[in-house]
Order: sequence, then C-alpha cells, then structure tokens
Amino acid sequence: MLTAFIICGAAALAGGFIDAIAGGGGLLTVPALLVCGIPPHIALGTNKISAFLGTSVALANFASNGLVRWRLALCGVPFP
Repeated sequence: MLTAFIICGAAALAGGFIDAIAGGGGLLTVPALLVCGIPPHIALGTNKISAFLGTSVALANFASNGLVRWRLALCGVPFP
C-alpha cells in the first residue's frame, strides 16, 4: 500500500512538472495509476480532473495579470 502511494506520488510530481513545461504529464500519471490497481475509468477521470484544475489555475493567473482579452475570448475570435 505504501509502495502504491510512493509510485503515484512520484508520478504525480513528475507529471505536474512535465505539464508545467510542455504538457503531456498524463502519459506518466495514467500508467502509474493503472499499475497501482486503480480501475481504468477512475484513472482517466482522475487525469481529467487534474488537467482541468491545472488549466483553471493557469487561466486565473493569466486573468489576474490582465493577459486575457475577455471580449475576444468569449466570442471565440483568435488573436489578431
């Protein structure tokens, strides 16, 4: 049980680091969750929740720095 926590924790740390730089951290976290015995549907859901939270934090950071053009973003118009 402790081994599973260590494996999942290390994969989450490495996956978060990779997501912060280039994306694709799920390529580490999903297999680690599956190796630890998590059912596939739970592993994929866990990965999607972490991706959603990471994207939400990034959006909040950009918005607080005034880097989001809300008028364009809400209309779906690409940047000029």
